[in-house]
Amino acid sequence: MSKVWFITGAGSGIGAATARAALKAGDRVVATGRNLDKVRNALRDVAEENLALVRLDVANEVHAKPAVDAAVKAFGRIDVLVNNAGESSQRAVDGVNWPVNAVDSPGQRLPAGRFEKITDEEWREALEQKVLGMIRVTRAALPWMRKAGGGSIVNITSIKGRQPPPRVVTSGVAWAAAMNFSKGLSLELAGEGIRVNVVSVGGILTGQMESGRQKWAPEKTLEEFLAPRVANIPLKRLGSIEEVAQSILFLASPQSSYITGQCLCVDGGGVRMA
Repeated sequence: MSKVWFITGAGSGIGAATARAALKAGDRVVATGRNLDKVRNALRDVAEENLALVRLDVANEVHAKPAVDAAVKAFGRIDVLVNNAGESSQRAVDGVNWPVNAVDSPGQRLPAGRFEKITDEEWREALEQKVLGMIRVTRAALPWMRKAGGGSIVNITSIKGRQPPPRVVTSGVAWAAAMNFSKGLSLELAGEGIRVNVVSVGGILTGQMESGRQKWAPEKTLEEFLAPRVANIPLKRLGSIEEVAQSILFLASPQSSYITGQCLCVDGGGVRMA
Protein backbone atom coordinates (compact mmCIF):
# COMPACT_ATOMS: atom_id res chain seq x y z
CA MET A 1 0.00 0.00 0.00
CA SER A 2 1.35 3.41 -0.95
CA LYS A 3 2.12 5.93 1.75
CA VAL A 4 0.91 9.51 2.02
CA TRP A 5 3.63 12.06 2.67
CA PHE A 6 3.20 15.56 4.13
CA ILE A 7 6.28 17.67 3.32
CA THR A 8 6.92 21.23 4.46
CA GLY A 9 9.21 23.56 2.55
CA ALA A 10 8.61 21.69 -0.71
CA GLY A 11 9.09 24.67 -3.01
CA SER A 12 12.78 24.06 -3.58
CA GLY A 13 15.87 22.15 -2.52
CA ILE A 14 15.57 19.19 -0.19
CA GLY A 15 11.79 19.45 0.14
CA ALA A 16 11.19 19.35 -3.61
CA ALA A 17 13.73 16.54 -4.09
CA THR A 18 12.06 14.49 -1.36
CA ALA A 19 8.64 15.00 -2.93
CA ARG A 20 9.99 13.80 -6.27
CA ALA A 21 11.64 10.75 -4.72
CA ALA A 22 8.47 9.76 -2.83
CA LEU A 23 6.36 10.14 -5.96
CA LYS A 24 8.85 8.08 -7.96
CA ALA A 25 8.52 5.35 -5.31
CA GLY A 26 4.79 5.22 -6.00
CA ASP A 27 3.62 7.15 -2.95
CA ARG A 28 1.29 10.12 -2.73
CA VAL A 29 2.58 13.51 -1.62
CA VAL A 30 1.13 16.64 -0.08
CA ALA A 31 3.70 19.32 -0.90
CA THR A 32 3.43 22.52 1.12
CA GLY A 33 5.07 25.92 1.15
CA ARG A 34 4.43 29.59 1.76
CA ASN A 35 4.35 30.30 -1.97
CA LEU A 36 2.19 27.80 -3.85
CA ASP A 37 3.37 29.05 -7.24
CA LYS A 38 6.93 28.22 -6.21
CA VAL A 39 5.91 24.73 -5.08
CA ARG A 40 3.91 24.19 -8.28
CA ASN A 41 6.86 25.29 -10.42
CA ALA A 42 9.30 23.04 -8.53
CA LEU A 43 7.08 20.00 -9.17
CA ARG A 44 5.54 21.02 -12.47
CA ASP A 45 6.58 17.87 -14.35
CA VAL A 46 5.37 15.19 -11.90
CA ALA A 47 2.12 13.22 -11.98
CA GLU A 48 -0.62 15.44 -10.59
CA GLU A 49 -2.94 12.60 -9.58
CA ASN A 50 -0.58 11.62 -6.76
CA LEU A 51 0.29 15.17 -5.74
CA ALA A 52 -1.62 17.77 -3.74
CA LEU A 53 -0.37 21.32 -3.16
CA VAL A 54 -1.27 23.10 0.06
CA ARG A 55 -0.21 26.54 1.25
CA LEU A 56 1.51 26.47 4.62
CA ASP A 57 3.59 29.06 6.43
CA VAL A 58 4.95 27.21 9.45
CA ALA A 59 5.63 30.52 11.20
CA ASN A 60 1.93 31.35 11.14
CA GLU A 61 0.20 29.99 14.24
CA VAL A 62 -3.08 29.26 12.45
CA HIS A 63 -1.78 27.63 9.26
CA ALA A 64 -0.83 24.14 10.42
CA LYS A 65 -4.21 22.58 11.22
CA PRO A 66 -6.01 23.77 8.04
CA ALA A 67 -3.07 22.57 5.94
CA VAL A 68 -3.13 19.13 7.55
CA ASP A 69 -6.92 18.97 7.18
CA ALA A 70 -6.53 19.76 3.48
CA ALA A 71 -3.99 16.96 3.15
CA VAL A 72 -6.35 14.44 4.73
CA LYS A 73 -9.19 15.66 2.55
CA ALA A 74 -7.02 15.03 -0.53
CA PHE A 75 -5.65 11.57 0.34
CA GLY A 76 -7.42 10.39 3.49
CA ARG A 77 -4.41 9.86 5.76
CA ILE A 78 -0.86 10.87 6.68
CA ASP A 79 1.84 8.22 7.02
CA VAL A 80 5.04 10.24 6.70
CA LEU A 81 5.70 13.76 7.96
CA VAL A 82 8.81 15.58 6.77
CA ASN A 83 9.46 18.82 8.65
CA ASN A 84 11.79 20.55 6.23
CA ALA A 85 10.84 24.23 6.48
CA GLY A 86 13.33 26.48 8.25
CA GLU A 87 15.43 29.07 6.49
CA SER A 88 19.06 29.81 7.26
CA SER A 89 20.43 33.33 7.28
CA GLN A 90 23.77 34.96 7.94
CA ARG A 91 24.36 38.63 8.45
CA ALA A 92 27.29 40.83 7.51
CA VAL A 93 28.31 42.66 10.67
CA ASP A 94 31.38 44.69 11.60
CA GLY A 95 32.99 44.26 8.22
CA VAL A 96 32.70 40.46 8.11
CA ASN A 97 31.22 39.62 4.75
CA TRP A 98 31.76 35.90 4.23
CA PRO A 99 29.63 32.97 5.29
CA VAL A 100 30.56 31.03 8.40
CA ASN A 101 30.30 27.26 8.04
CA ALA A 102 29.89 24.46 10.54
CA VAL A 103 32.64 22.51 8.74
CA ASP A 104 35.47 25.03 9.01
CA SER A 105 38.76 23.32 9.78
CA PRO A 106 39.88 23.08 13.40
CA GLY A 107 42.39 25.87 13.97
CA GLN A 108 41.05 28.00 11.10
CA ARG A 109 40.91 31.71 11.89
CA LEU A 110 37.38 32.56 12.97
CA PRO A 111 35.67 35.94 12.73
CA ALA A 112 34.87 37.88 15.86
CA GLY A 113 31.60 36.93 17.52
CA ARG A 114 28.48 39.07 17.56
CA PHE A 115 26.46 37.57 20.42
CA GLU A 116 25.95 40.88 22.23
CA LYS A 117 24.47 42.43 19.09
CA ILE A 118 21.89 39.71 18.53
CA THR A 119 18.49 41.14 19.39
CA ASP A 120 15.59 39.35 21.02
CA GLU A 121 13.77 39.63 17.70
CA GLU A 122 16.55 37.76 15.89
CA TRP A 123 16.39 35.03 18.54
CA ARG A 124 12.60 34.80 18.21
CA GLU A 125 12.86 34.61 14.42
CA ALA A 126 15.30 31.69 14.56
CA LEU A 127 13.21 29.76 17.08
CA GLU A 128 10.00 30.49 15.17
CA GLN A 129 11.35 29.27 11.85
CA LYS A 130 13.27 26.25 13.03
CA VAL A 131 11.53 24.93 16.15
CA LEU A 132 8.03 26.28 16.73
CA GLY A 133 6.98 25.70 13.13
CA MET A 134 8.13 22.09 13.36
CA ILE A 135 6.21 21.67 16.62
CA ARG A 136 3.01 23.17 15.21
CA VAL A 137 2.94 20.96 12.13
CA THR A 138 3.77 17.84 14.13
CA ARG A 139 1.02 18.59 16.65
CA ALA A 140 -1.52 19.00 13.85
CA ALA A 141 -0.45 15.84 11.98
CA LEU A 142 -0.17 13.46 14.95
CA PRO A 143 -3.88 12.63 15.35
CA TRP A 144 -4.00 11.48 11.71
CA MET A 145 -0.82 9.43 12.03
CA ARG A 146 -2.36 7.73 15.05
CA LYS A 147 -5.48 6.97 13.02
CA ALA A 148 -3.24 5.49 10.32
CA GLY A 149 -1.85 3.11 12.92
CA GLY A 150 1.71 4.46 12.94
CA GLY A 151 4.14 6.23 10.70
CA SER A 152 7.42 8.07 10.42
CA ILE A 153 8.37 11.65 11.24
CA VAL A 154 11.62 12.91 9.76
CA ASN A 155 12.83 16.31 10.95
CA ILE A 156 15.41 18.10 8.83
CA THR A 157 17.99 20.13 10.73
CA SER A 158 21.48 21.52 10.18
CA ILE A 159 24.68 20.12 11.63
CA LYS A 160 24.99 23.53 13.30
CA GLY A 161 22.83 21.96 16.01
CA ARG A 162 25.71 19.62 16.86
CA GLN A 163 28.70 21.65 15.72
CA PRO A 164 27.89 25.36 16.14
CA PRO A 165 29.97 27.95 14.29
CA PRO A 166 30.40 31.51 15.61
CA ARG A 167 28.22 34.47 14.57
CA VAL A 168 25.17 32.28 13.85
CA VAL A 169 24.64 31.09 17.40
CA THR A 170 20.88 31.58 16.97
CA SER A 171 20.76 28.88 14.28
CA GLY A 172 22.89 26.50 16.33
CA VAL A 173 20.69 26.88 19.40
CA ALA A 174 17.45 26.57 17.41
CA TRP A 175 18.58 23.45 15.54
CA ALA A 176 19.84 21.88 18.78
CA ALA A 177 16.40 22.50 20.28
CA ALA A 178 14.76 20.88 17.25
CA MET A 179 16.96 17.82 17.66
CA ASN A 180 16.21 17.59 21.39
CA PHE A 181 12.50 17.89 20.61
CA SER A 182 12.81 15.05 18.12
CA LYS A 183 14.54 12.76 20.61
CA GLY A 184 11.99 13.45 23.33
CA LEU A 185 9.07 12.96 20.96
CA SER A 186 10.51 9.66 19.73
CA LEU A 187 10.27 8.31 23.29
CA GLU A 188 6.67 9.51 23.67
CA LEU A 189 5.48 7.98 20.40
CA ALA A 190 7.48 4.75 20.19
CA GLY A 191 4.70 2.72 21.82
CA GLU A 192 2.25 3.92 19.16
CA GLY A 193 4.35 2.78 16.22
CA ILE A 194 5.32 6.33 15.22
CA ARG A 195 9.04 6.71 14.68
CA VAL A 196 10.81 10.09 14.93
CA ASN A 197 14.25 10.65 13.44
CA VAL A 198 16.44 13.53 12.32
CA VAL A 199 18.36 14.09 9.11
CA SER A 200 21.00 16.71 9.89
CA VAL A 201 22.56 18.25 6.80
CA GLY A 202 25.74 20.13 6.05
CA GLY A 203 27.51 21.08 2.84
CA ILE A 204 24.55 20.38 0.55
CA LEU A 205 24.48 22.09 -2.84
CA THR A 206 21.20 24.00 -3.07
CA GLY A 207 19.99 27.19 -4.66
CA GLN A 208 20.94 28.97 -1.44
CA MET A 209 24.59 28.49 -2.38
CA GLU A 210 24.16 30.67 -5.46
CA SER A 211 22.22 33.21 -3.44
CA GLY A 212 25.09 33.23 -0.96
CA ARG A 213 27.61 33.82 -3.73
CA GLN A 214 25.63 36.78 -5.01
CA LYS A 215 25.41 38.19 -1.48
CA TRP A 216 28.93 37.53 -0.22
CA ALA A 217 31.19 37.37 -3.30
CA PRO A 218 29.49 38.41 -6.57
CA GLU A 219 32.91 38.80 -8.21
CA LYS A 220 33.61 35.05 -7.85
CA THR A 221 32.30 32.07 -9.78
CA LEU A 222 30.23 29.59 -7.80
CA GLU A 223 33.13 27.10 -7.92
CA GLU A 224 35.55 29.70 -6.53
CA PHE A 225 33.08 30.71 -3.85
CA LEU A 226 32.54 27.12 -2.71
CA ALA A 227 36.18 26.00 -2.86
CA PRO A 228 37.07 26.89 0.77
CA ARG A 229 33.96 25.13 2.00
CA VAL A 230 34.62 21.96 0.00
CA ALA A 231 38.23 21.90 1.22
CA ASN A 232 37.08 21.29 4.80
CA ILE A 233 34.68 18.44 3.99
CA PRO A 234 36.39 15.04 4.33
CA LEU A 235 34.71 13.67 1.18
CA LYS A 236 35.98 16.76 -0.70
CA ARG A 237 32.70 17.57 -2.36
CA LEU A 238 29.28 18.97 -1.63
CA GLY A 239 26.31 16.67 -1.27
CA SER A 240 23.26 16.76 -3.51
CA ILE A 241 19.65 17.32 -2.52
CA GLU A 242 18.89 13.92 -4.06
CA GLU A 243 21.31 12.25 -1.63
CA VAL A 244 19.50 13.88 1.27
CA ALA A 245 16.15 12.79 -0.16
CA GLN A 246 17.31 9.17 -0.29
CA SER A 247 18.26 9.34 3.39
CA ILE A 248 14.80 10.64 4.20
CA LEU A 249 13.22 7.86 2.14
CA PHE A 250 15.21 5.29 4.08
CA LEU A 251 14.01 6.65 7.43
CA ALA A 252 10.42 6.58 6.17
CA SER A 253 10.68 3.02 4.84
CA PRO A 254 10.26 -0.44 6.40
CA GLN A 255 14.04 -0.88 6.03
CA SER A 256 14.44 1.46 9.03
CA SER A 257 11.61 -0.03 11.09
CA TYR A 258 13.83 -0.55 14.15
CA ILE A 259 15.30 2.97 14.07
CA THR A 260 13.84 5.83 16.09
CA GLY A 261 15.20 8.76 18.05
CA GLN A 262 18.33 8.93 15.89
CA CYS A 263 20.19 11.70 14.09
CA LEU A 264 21.63 10.82 10.69
CA CYS A 265 24.23 13.37 9.57
CA VAL A 266 24.32 13.79 5.80
CA ASP A 267 27.37 16.04 5.66
CA GLY A 268 30.27 14.33 3.90
CA GLY A 269 31.92 13.71 7.26
CA GLY A 270 31.79 17.35 8.33
CA VAL A 271 30.74 16.76 11.95
CA ARG A 272 33.92 16.43 14.02
CA MET A 273 32.50 14.16 16.71
CA ALA A 274 31.38 10.54 16.78
